[in-house]
Amino acid sequence: LLALLADPGERVCPDVYLVNQGEEAPRSAFRVAEALRDAGFSVVQDCGGGSFKSQMKKADASGAPVAVIIGDDEARTGEASIKALREERGQFRVPQEGLPEAISDLLFGTGEDK
Repeated sequence: LLALLADPGERVCPDVYLVNQGEEAPRSAFRVAEALRDAGFSVVQDCGGGSFKSQMKKADASGAPVAVIIGDDEARTGEASIKALREERGQFRVPQEGLPEAISDLLFGTGEDK
């Protein structure tokens, strides 16, 4: 939808690209995507499958500044990994319910929602 509202020559990048890998991860990823959208973030979720490496390449190509990664382990523990795609920062895990605050802090340097 964002792309439809933009000027024809303007590239619209999502705030977050959601990567998931495994059998249990997609269900958890859908819930996370919904929660992030409810918090005001634009989210692209990879639903095409593929290897982790290919999904991360798509995340980078999307222009999103942040990738949220959910594998089967994260789905079981109720966590998600966050990776900054445009800055040199390490990847870290947070509880899924804490994702909006963690992403806001990463993007804007504040713990507040967008």
